[in-house]
Amino acid sequence: MIWNDFLRDTWQTTLIFVTLLILTRLLDKTQVGQLTLYEYVSGITIGSLAATIASSDPDKVWSDYYDLLLFAALTYIVSICTMKSRPFRKLIEGSPSILIENGRIIKENMKSLRFDMDELNTLLRGKDIVDISEIQYAILETTGEMSIIKKSGFQPLTKSDMNIHLPDPLLPVELIMDGEIIEENLKKQNLTHIWLEEQLSSRNIKNASHVMYGVIDSKGQLFISAKGSHQD
Repeated sequence: MIWNDFLRDTWQTTLIFVTLLILTRLLDKTQVGQLTLYEYVSGITIGSLAATIASSDPDKVWSDYYDLLLFAALTYIVSICTMKSRPFRKLIEGSPSILIENGRIIKENMKSLRFDMDELNTLLRGKDIVDISEIQYAILETTGEMSIIKKSGFQPLTKSDMNIHLPDPLLPVELIMDGEIIEENLKKQNLTHIWLEEQLSSRNIKNASHVMYGVIDSKGQLFISAKGSHQD
């Protein structure tokens, strides 16, 4: 009886081990820091289901194993959908939030995120920031990481900056993502579809559906990355 239990535990654990290796490769996140809250919770759930299977009774193994595969499949389908659809991605993963702008804390965004000053200061100290007045933008990413853009006067000096007064950087404005024009950003910049089409045409790009990513960068320049193996 003991020997049978040993064999059962061995093949169940081996099955789960191999399955998790395959699922981890399919879901493909190289670092924990890349995980959004949704992906983090999904990972915990998959691990919990795997642990349940490893200790399941023999007559329940395949039923529990199906639950694991089904959950992993649903997670994979959602990840594909978030890649294809920006609105769906925003619904599932949320959007980055500006917490500090031009040295001023945005209380409304802090409140909506239920984010307190202790948490904010902890993240800022992790970025070696002690004075909020140095910050042009502090952005809380969907992964929980804090991105900092310092005011030009507090950015490291380079040779090209010698004797040059730099204006404060602008927050990049995304105009196209995954072939989809972001209408609200286009309107906020007082730009038209005609202007955008001219910009794409000058780069030999037929229309926005051929663009992976289009953004007005921090210097006010339009950056376009076309789909495919090369950039037009």
